[in-house]
Amino acid sequence: MTLGLDPAAVPPWAMALSTPAPLIVRDEAAATLRRAFDAGREGHPEVVVVRGEAGIGKTRLLQEFRREAAALEPTAVIAVGQCVDMGEIGSPFTPIRRMLRDLHAQLGDALPAAVSSTVRGALAGILPEIATETALPSATTTGNDAISDALGTLLEALSADQHLVLIIEDLHWADTATLALLKTLTFTLRGAHLTIVMTYRTDDVGRGHPLRGVLADLERNRSVTFIEIERLSPADAARLTRMLDPHLDQRVVDSIVERSDGLPFFIEELIALTDSRLPTTLRDLLLARVETLSSDARAAVDLLAAGGVHVDSDLLEETAEGHVDRGRLHEGLREGLVENILVSDDDGYAFRHALLQEAVHDDLLPSIRADLHARYGAALDRRVADGHRERAAEAAEHWEQARDAVRAFDAMVIARRYAGETSAEPVMSQIGERMLAIWPQVPDAEARAGMSRLEFFADTADHGLGDPARALRVARAGLSEAGPEQRVERARLLNVTSYALSNLGDPAAARRVSIEALSLLDDEDPGTRSLVVECLVSRIRTATFDPRPEEVPELERLIALATAHSDAIDDPLLRARVLDTAATLDTVAGRLTEALMRVRRFPVSSMGARQYQVNFITELDALVRLGRFREAAELAARRTSEVADPAALVYGIDLNAAEALFAAGDAEAGRSAAERGLSVIASTQVMSSFGWRLLGLADAWGDHPERAHARRDDHGTGIDQLIAEDSEERAGWGTFVLETALNEAETMSDAAARTALISTALGGALDIVRAGLEPGIARPHLVSAARALADATLTRSDADDLARLGGMIDDVLARHADDEATPAIVALVAAEAARAEAEAPAATVGAWRMASDLAADGFVPVRQLWYARYRLMQALLYAGDRDAATAMLDEIADGAPAHGIAVVARWARDLAARAGLSDAVAGGPPQLTARERQVLELVAEGLSNPEIGRRLFISPKTASVHVSAILAKIGAANRVEAAAFFHLQATGKAIDVGGRA
Repeated sequence: MTLGLDPAAVPPWAMALSTPAPLIVRDEAAATLRRAFDAGREGHPEVVVVRGEAGIGKTRLLQEFRREAAALEPTAVIAVGQCVDMGEIGSPFTPIRRMLRDLHAQLGDALPAAVSSTVRGALAGILPEIATETALPSATTTGNDAISDALGTLLEALSADQHLVLIIEDLHWADTATLALLKTLTFTLRGAHLTIVMTYRTDDVGRGHPLRGVLADLERNRSVTFIEIERLSPADAARLTRMLDPHLDQRVVDSIVERSDGLPFFIEELIALTDSRLPTTLRDLLLARVETLSSDARAAVDLLAAGGVHVDSDLLEETAEGHVDRGRLHEGLREGLVENILVSDDDGYAFRHALLQEAVHDDLLPSIRADLHARYGAALDRRVADGHRERAAEAAEHWEQARDAVRAFDAMVIARRYAGETSAEPVMSQIGERMLAIWPQVPDAEARAGMSRLEFFADTADHGLGDPARALRVARAGLSEAGPEQRVERARLLNVTSYALSNLGDPAAARRVSIEALSLLDDEDPGTRSLVVECLVSRIRTATFDPRPEEVPELERLIALATAHSDAIDDPLLRARVLDTAATLDTVAGRLTEALMRVRRFPVSSMGARQYQVNFITELDALVRLGRFREAAELAARRTSEVADPAALVYGIDLNAAEALFAAGDAEAGRSAAERGLSVIASTQVMSSFGWRLLGLADAWGDHPERAHARRDDHGTGIDQLIAEDSEERAGWGTFVLETALNEAETMSDAAARTALISTALGGALDIVRAGLEPGIARPHLVSAARALADATLTRSDADDLARLGGMIDDVLARHADDEATPAIVALVAAEAARAEAEAPAATVGAWRMASDLAADGFVPVRQLWYARYRLMQALLYAGDRDAATAMLDEIADGAPAHGIAVVARWARDLAARAGLSDAVAGGPPQLTARERQVLELVAEGLSNPEIGRRLFISPKTASVHVSAILAKIGAANRVEAAAFFHLQATGKAIDVGGRA
């Protein structure tokens, strides 16, 4: 319902304010929005986040943007999703639902027709209008993950041939499920012609607000642009005041400028006070015009304020029954519109600004406020009973405001169940926390919730594991209420605590807690068998973070016990978890083929969407460890294209895909996948650590050492404890330290600095030793450790350290199971051993040729292939086969950078230059040959003839011949004068060499 207005009945100042105020000094912000719009129109998706304090003009900026967008491209489809303040409860996907309805209203049947029935089934939970009989969710397309995937697929399809402009306002009120979905969309923009604009109030996003973490991730996303709306300067505030009312006295203008403090909304409010009354407080300012309303208008405005910033017409009228006469309600609303306190649209009514709604609501007498909220609660309960369960969270908020704990609790039960059906688990957890808070006020809360209070604590914490710190607080609160005799309840809470601690990067504490949980349960009690299996899975899972060799037999026994129990229970989901855990233990033990076979044994349809993601990650991990990188990358890409969901990203599909892509030599795609994966797993320390070291290692081999070190330095403090207690991460970062140090040392001329770097590398290799000797953990790092061992042996490092490292390599080689990657790994390790032991590098040609040939089969990371070819080129030069070395140089120079291994190409070019494989060295004196120029440069460094020979791969005698020829050509009496000559040629400045300059 909307109301028509008679222009003659509207005062001039109200007509001025009913027209949107002009934009003042927002040219840069408007231009940024226009650029994003143009980019989207051209097929380059863009995201813009507009932020600023309340009243700063964000809504006004978007009004102008929408007007201009419609004028520039009339065929563009502009859809708006408004977040709603529902307190701490919230209904999942509220703004997404509103945006989709807006799209549906404009596109009609074209919207559901654009996508498959599976996609429609995933979206039917939030947009029932597009549901069909065939649009039923499957086991792998249910939940928040499927909604994210389906929305991305829908937007991609709709924006293929038309420009979509999506606006989400007031993110500070968004529910956590919406925030997770929007964050994922910004990192997986697939729409061809798509522009997304979002806004939020900076002054409402305090410490601990769920939006803060999302914003931190968005700021790292290069496809997201932020617009900061600042307050107006006094000159601009005066200009806006004059534009709104040119007839104001200058003193009034000055007063308005001073009182408004640069906020456009306050300027408009102050201008509206025609009698020049200037309120003393912000509250008085906001209420000044409201207090001049008639009693009918004030009753309508009060009723609307209790409903929120925007209220549907039918809900408002239903709530008014028995409180305000329908005719008086309409007259009151009309007056509010005329006075520019309210605005209307096709759906209902809203306050012109959210600050007005807040002020009016807070000004209500407590008894009146409670009564109005109860009316809304009752009206919304009727809608929920009619099937609109998405309104249950809104009803619960109103019943809480009405101080009716029982009705609020009942509405929360429905809202939580609805959130569960859409798998908005963070929302489930938040609603659960609110239910726990009012639980003591509800006499039969256990019956209404369907479980005991302690069970509810565990369930709420479990659904909140996406925010492990919050889940940990809930679980510990439950434990504080559980008595020692409540063994089963304590075990359930401890099990959730273990998972939260694991996600927070404290595996040692997680391990202790999982052991305690298991100790509370009786293996033989049929009533707790499911919980026993869950705790067994947790116990084994935490042990795999830092497996102790002596503990592995016990873990094998526990796996057998969990398998027997899960088979007896016949719970497919539980069996899938046991199989995944068993496969993880196989991986740790180095039984990679068995792990892959085990995780592929169970049908996907039986395990549910969330567990499928977990098992899928285990499958990817096994493939990568087996050296089947392309298969892993293609499988991840196929899965992501099928269901590109946030849960998949959280559980590491993108990061495991990045590892496979880097190893296969697709560095650009690997970097994109790693950055995308990191964007959504900030709260999971172990995955964050994994992602950062992947990127750091890629930087090191891409010849960006400073960037590589920054990865570790910038993110080291948060993961130090994890590295200390997680074998996989300790070994992984050990390899990072090792390879970055040896890469820098490879062409370093300063002997002391080079030795120091090799010592650092040896420390990284010993970190791998300390990570544990389980072959599944150590094997991926063997080749790097062997490289460190060779370099450390050549620099005569500590014999005990060398023996420990050599023993570890031999032990793992002896114990790991053979597979397709084994020959290349063994050959690379053997080549490094030959390099350390050979009297002359030429003797290693055969070892490096074999290692290079086997690495070319593709079952070891591509960096090891190019490193082996570089060593082969080096050995060929020592052996005097310059033609073969030159051919290898060409191969490395062309191929290595294309695979992201630019540092090896640089080494090869430097090696070729020192060996004289290049035609000339630029800048040398014309009377010297290229080789003589190289020798002179080394003479100037103070090297002896044997040292020159080793550097240039020539004999000391040949070096001596070159030195004699150089001295004769330049007329130098000795090496000192030759050095002075070189210095003069290089710098143009002479140096004193004992009287001769």
